[in-house]
Amino acid sequence: MKHTHLNTFAVLILLACTLSVSAQSRKRVLTLEQCRAIAVDSSSVLRSARLLEEKTSLDRKAVITNFLPKFSAYGLYLWTSNSFDYDFSGGALPIYKNVYGNLVPDLMKDAAGNIVYNNGIPVFNQYAVIPPMTLSVDLANTFTAGISVTQPIFMGGKIISGYRMADAGARMAGLNSELKSSEVILSVDEAYWLFVKTCKLEETAAEFSATVDSMYRFVRNAIDVGMATSNDLLKVEIQRNNAALALAKAGNGRRLAMMNLCHILGLPLTTEIEADQSGFDMDSTAIVPQDDIGPDTDSVTNRADFMLLREQAELKRRNVDFVRSDFLPQLGVTASYGYSYGLKLQDEVLLNQAGFTVMATLKIPIFAWGEGWFKVKSAKKEHEMALEELDRLSGLMELEMTKNRYTVTEAALQADMARTALQSAENNLKVCRDQYELGMETLVNVLEAQTQWSQCSTAWIEAVADYKLACTRYLKSVGRL
Repeated sequence: MKHTHLNTFAVLILLACTLSVSAQSRKRVLTLEQCRAIAVDSSSVLRSARLLEEKTSLDRKAVITNFLPKFSAYGLYLWTSNSFDYDFSGGALPIYKNVYGNLVPDLMKDAAGNIVYNNGIPVFNQYAVIPPMTLSVDLANTFTAGISVTQPIFMGGKIISGYRMADAGARMAGLNSELKSSEVILSVDEAYWLFVKTCKLEETAAEFSATVDSMYRFVRNAIDVGMATSNDLLKVEIQRNNAALALAKAGNGRRLAMMNLCHILGLPLTTEIEADQSGFDMDSTAIVPQDDIGPDTDSVTNRADFMLLREQAELKRRNVDFVRSDFLPQLGVTASYGYSYGLKLQDEVLLNQAGFTVMATLKIPIFAWGEGWFKVKSAKKEHEMALEELDRLSGLMELEMTKNRYTVTEAALQADMARTALQSAENNLKVCRDQYELGMETLVNVLEAQTQWSQCSTAWIEAVADYKLACTRYLKSVGRL
């Protein structure tokens, strides 16, 4: 029976170990760069930006075709049950005579050789009489078909300006993708360092709770030998409860931060993640701003949003030429080859042949009550507005960049000060506990030293996380994210 219980206990231990290993295997250990790559790959915002980039590229290619001739086929078929009839009353046609191969009027002359007139009209010697008849024109089964090519020669600059506008639109779509990518990376960094901060805060809370528990056991043992009072134990127990509450809050904060990071990465919210926590080591070198974060390398001209504004101004400038083209001469050429059949006159087919046709069209605007002038001036005002917007926002970008650079410097200083304070708090706590165990220090001072250590540790963690985020925001403000 004992062996049976032992075997069952061993199976349970093995099962628990297997479940623990399985749970550990489901955790994803991610670095900041891996989180960035996952977010950039799965972001719906970036997918939309890439689709827009592909669309503008296709639009640009479509505009290029306007420089090339357009080929088309055409056809026309007509059938109608009606015929067009015309009653001809007849008449007389004068007959000319052939004189040495030339047709000359055969005019009637009197005895004196003068031409005879009738109501002011010369009289011919002979006439051909045309009898009255009805002429019938039948349009049934009339058709024409062929192939034509149209080539614009000069359209007032509309085609070239349209191409340049499409080219600017394609560049703007690419810059928009870069801007969205930097925004996604910034949101990932914020979620990542928040998660790392909450993990470190939970570790600090657990360490603080363990320290208070150790103190609680020491005081309780001291009461048994008469070296401490129940009032001392109550003070420690109050701090112990506060430490337990702080630990529970830190755990909840870590889980919420992990779910937030999973949401931004496009992972299931229940995914367990472990993050790289390097940079929070107390033994590391002092935190100083990066060498490339300084006034000598500051510039907003590499920012995607700055270049977007510049391309927007260029687009408005090209739009002036595009609007002006509607009020300039336009010249085009069309050539076609076709075949026509039909149009019967008195049951005789008149159209039954193929041939080439070339046609040039020229349109010259003359007067439109100043419409073109007003539209061109309006387009120029839009260009001026875009330049003003570029100037205004570039100033704000410069201000943001300078602010972020100062924030990085201040955050580095704050982190170093927090680490120095934490080192002092650790030494002070160790001295107070050692002296309390020797009876040379009061419990109140020990509890206060523990609280100070917890506060300094929290301040150190938050300062490092703030420094990491400050660096990310600065790199974004100078277009290097």
